[in-house]
Amino acid sequence: MARIRKTPDKAEKDRTLWKAALYIRLSREDGNDESYSVQNQKQRLKEYLENLSSGEEVQLADIYIDDGCTGTDSNRESFQNMLEDIDKGFVNCVIVKDLSRLSRNDWECKKYLQHLFVIKNVRFISLELPRLDSYKNPDEVYEMGVSIQSMYNENHCRETSVKVRGTFNMKRKKGEFIGAFAPYGYLKDPDDKHRLLVDKDAAPVIQDIFHWFVRDGMSKNGIVRKLISLGIPCPSAYKRQKGMKYHNPSIASHEPLWSARSITAILTNQMYLGHMVQGRQKVRSYKVHTRINVPENQWFIVENTHEAIIDKETFDKARELMQRDTRTVNRSGHLYTFSGFLRCADCGKAMGHRTSKNISYYACRTNTSQGLCTRHSIRHDKLEAMVLEVLQKHISLIDDLDRLMEDINNTPASRTVSKGAAPFIKLRKQELKRISSLRTGLYADWKNGDITREEYHCMKEEFGEKEKKLKQEIESLEKEYQNMTLAESFDAPYLTAFFKHKNICSLNRGIVAELVKVIYIHEGGDITIHFNFTDQHQPMAEFIEKLCPALS
Repeated sequence: MARIRKTPDKAEKDRTLWKAALYIRLSREDGNDESYSVQNQKQRLKEYLENLSSGEEVQLADIYIDDGCTGTDSNRESFQNMLEDIDKGFVNCVIVKDLSRLSRNDWECKKYLQHLFVIKNVRFISLELPRLDSYKNPDEVYEMGVSIQSMYNENHCRETSVKVRGTFNMKRKKGEFIGAFAPYGYLKDPDDKHRLLVDKDAAPVIQDIFHWFVRDGMSKNGIVRKLISLGIPCPSAYKRQKGMKYHNPSIASHEPLWSARSITAILTNQMYLGHMVQGRQKVRSYKVHTRINVPENQWFIVENTHEAIIDKETFDKARELMQRDTRTVNRSGHLYTFSGFLRCADCGKAMGHRTSKNISYYACRTNTSQGLCTRHSIRHDKLEAMVLEVLQKHISLIDDLDRLMEDINNTPASRTVSKGAAPFIKLRKQELKRISSLRTGLYADWKNGDITREEYHCMKEEFGEKEKKLKQEIESLEKEYQNMTLAESFDAPYLTAFFKHKNICSLNRGIVAELVKVIYIHEGGDITIHFNFTDQHQPMAEFIEKLCPALS
């Protein structure tokens, strides 16, 4: 733009050359007000510059525009560029449409207006709300009207933030997706942006990651190396390849890669179960926009809002495995078969893996590092053979229990008790209700003179004893009935988990992770295995042991 010169009133040596910066800012909080559009602000400022009063020499230094930036934080790219140009002497005059364009943060607004610009000898001009010119009227920037307007600008932003947050929370509670980008593995429904659809290209990658981690025993770093070797783009790169304007400020590289952190995020994301999980982070306040993590009990979780990519059993197993202390096999990316499952039977500490003369074995860390526990160690090949044998026997035992439970359910005694107990219990409960009603009405009979005081106390005690006996009888009958029908309620996954390995002849980490909870190593090399599903197996065995003599 050409320099605009006015007729000077003073000598040339006293004339000030104003190098003006036109600052324009627009954010979401401004709504759809056309007067605040970038184009209208630019036109308004240029018109003002053209019509400055005579006696002033003004040169347009530059136009600085922050489009889509909040006014509560001065960390805006163009605004910071303008401050740098002020420090360099390229700018000594700032012109804005109104005070809220400079800042909607009361403290920051006064910092620039009443301190920084004063020190730097920067002329500040606001065309309205309020109208200011710090060169012509320096004291105006300290007046109460300016402070009130600055506080009003900030309060407007606070009220807007409260309204927006309330609207978002309402949508979160309803299970509507409100994120800018769908999580990796999903896409926004073109017909409903608040609904998620499975991404047929990315979902198989999610499934592979869970399978490699849970079934194949790969470490997170091993999964990272495999994904990179296969040329599969990480979530950030994938979004960009799909044409999304995705930007992650924590990733400085233009070509982001997979990392153990991104694998962890996938393995712990309940969205892949088909549940809508939102509100995991929040900004500190409407003025401080740094994000902080929110405790899980404060998340917005709505179940079964979209199609699941991972089944619950696999997801839960992945979460459990991540909590174990694990080691990889010579940087191969695969975990040792028993890594995270071994404990010293005496001190309870994890067993550490060691290698000596090409022999792999496990030893108590408390003993090897501190010498505070007795020597517990076992060779890997021996342990593997022992665990395999125990698993084979356990599966055989469960197979026998399953057949026995089926026989029990089909016995005449079981069917007779199950069929006749329910009606009998119902009759006893009706009798209890009748006795209780009679006992309650005794007091009214006494007061009405139908019975004497002695009869009242005698009958009250008699009915009380009958109530007590009926309650005990009903409790005993219900317990017996529950035992006779217990077999039908045993958890099917318990049997399925073991039966699918019925012909097991070798071990891998996936099998161990599915069936074993922990293995204790005793001094001398003996082992004790605690299996998963113990809660289902123990009552089943106790029930059979108790019931079989009664049916014999």
